[in-house]
Amino acid sequence: MPATEVTTKTASAGPAIILVEPQLGENIGMVARAMANFGLSELRLVNPRDGWPNEKARAAASRADHVIDATR
Repeated sequence: MPATEVTTKTASAGPAIILVEPQLGENIGMVARAMANFGLSELRLVNPRDGWPNEKARAAASRADHVIDATR
């Protein structure tokens, strides 16, 4: 698979990643990006400091928009 190809395969019944009081949108985006690299898609946020949705998180997610869009 070329490095530029986007894949949205996700792990079936994989673990949910929960961030409690994340302080920066960029951190949320980087977590989403790492999750996408491993096929995970269940991201949960508890009381994010800068609110949600957050455009800085989407910018930092870099092709992991499917994780950002599904975040609860």
